[in-house]
Amino acid sequence: MSSRSLTQTSLWALVVMAFINIIWGAAYPITKPALLDMPPMSFAFWRFVVALLILIPLAPRATWALITGPERKRFFVMGLIGFCVTQITQVEALVLSPATHIALLSATTPLWVAVLAHYLLGEHITKRMLLGIFIAVCGMFLVLNPQSSDAVGWGAIIGYAIYLVSAFCWGMYNVMGRTLMQTHPPVPATAAATFYGVICLLPFAAGEYAFGMVTHVTVATVSGILYTGLLVTVVGYLALFWALQRATSGKVSAMMYFQPIAGVAVAWVWLHEQPTYVFFVGSALTLLGVWFVTSQKAVTDHLITATEQ
Repeated sequence: MSSRSLTQTSLWALVVMAFINIIWGAAYPITKPALLDMPPMSFAFWRFVVALLILIPLAPRATWALITGPERKRFFVMGLIGFCVTQITQVEALVLSPATHIALLSATTPLWVAVLAHYLLGEHITKRMLLGIFIAVCGMFLVLNPQSSDAVGWGAIIGYAIYLVSAFCWGMYNVMGRTLMQTHPPVPATAAATFYGVICLLPFAAGEYAFGMVTHVTVATVSGILYTGLLVTVVGYLALFWALQRATSGKVSAMMYFQPIAGVAVAWVWLHEQPTYVFFVGSALTLLGVWFVTSQKAVTDHLITATEQ
């Protein structure tokens, strides 16, 4: 293949990933209305059931081999952290906090990945990365400061804290799963982790109904489940794997900055969450800080799958 063809292929891969990151970012405001009609843990459960019904047929034998094979305990931990704890805390945070703020917080996940990679994988944290983390924290303080928005109360603050747990767990999932994703095909590996995530979510979802919580089947619930299960999880992952075969990891990870922009824009139009000028200043600082960290060459490979929520 000629250099020109390779360049065009790489460009198309980046265009696709920019679109996928818009899909991922829009998931926060699209999910929030569904949580008014469906308990949050049940929503997370059914989202991944839908995704699993698509993923397993794509590689049934390979997926079953991973579910029952010698590394099944590792995939169980991956499912527990990445698809159970992460999703439960994410949807609970969305119930309590504005979708615009959660969309912004999603962009900070690579900060967690960088810190965890330092302690678990021995990655060196440079002065540039420390500066980026400091700038990002300052930006988040501006946005999430209760005095900066009338829409923010103690419930929203609790939601922020819960989402930080979600971001931490997703960062842990990425760091722990790095070797598994390198030694196993991505589709069956993702399907195996999703399978165990569904198993872990089942008792929580059943508990909601046991305590009298009710699901109302509405347009919001059905569209939310289908959107997050099919577009965010299945299409998002497959597009990510396709793009990584055609463009460098650094360029692919740079497309993550479309996430908070899409989340804020959709929440603005869809949910009428009006951002203030302080929000935009804080958002700019947060994204600048994340860019300082993610543009560090040494951690690029760890930041790729950190973009999907």
